[in-house]
Amino acid sequence: MSFLSTFDHTNLMTDNIIDRDELQNAYIESIIDGMDHKTMYQYVYDTLAENLDKYSVEELITEVEDYYPELLEG
Repeated sequence: MSFLSTFDHTNLMTDNIIDRDELQNAYIESIIDGMDHKTMYQYVYDTLAENLDKYSVEELITEVEDYYPELLEG
């Protein structure tokens, strides 16, 4: 799989262009493929915790109410 494509144009400075989206997607897939379940779980947990740390208490409660309201029962 190649991430370089050649353009026919008059600008001699740029013969090859990297398809950034394709390269990024392939890189992400390679990282994920290299993870075992424990590593992937930890990464997901850490990412969610980092994102949720930015929420106010009210925003967190709203999020929980929307997706897992049973967590607020009792």
